[in-house]
Amino acid sequence: MNGLPTLLAAAAASVMAAGAAVAQPAVPTANAPVQNPGARPKLLHVYATPDGESHIEEISVSPNAGDLPLTGLRALSYNPTNVTWHNAPSRQFAINLTGVLEVELSDGAKRRIGPGDLVLLDDTTGKGHVTRLVSPVTCLFIRVADGFDVRKWAAGESR
Repeated sequence: MNGLPTLLAAAAASVMAAGAAVAQPAVPTANAPVQNPGARPKLLHVYATPDGESHIEEISVSPNAGDLPLTGLRALSYNPTNVTWHNAPSRQFAINLTGVLEVELSDGAKRRIGPGDLVLLDDTTGKGHVTRLVSPVTCLFIRVADGFDVRKWAAGESR
């Protein structure tokens, strides 16, 4: 019986040594982050159409997208709540720092939004949207300048 613990220890050491021998990909060293040109960040755009219906679309952001024309920033925290139909108070980006919420649009679409998700709330008129805070949420609200065109910006057409 004394040989079993020794055998198990030797087997574990052999497995660990074999794992250590597996080559890990080299991570480059640089004096600044290296952009990944193949990755395209996504943003969710909540908007109203002329008939008052609210919709959501996912927009891919070009690496050539310029700086955003921002006019203000607020950080707010909320407790779990169901917020009935409402409009965005202004055209603004929302970025969840913590927590999860669900947004429902008048066209019936529903989308979960979690930490790090970037959303442009652009439904300042029309039927609006419902927000269900699934957990406590901390969010940044970043107002954009009048005349901001999210599709042109995301395509890299306006700088």
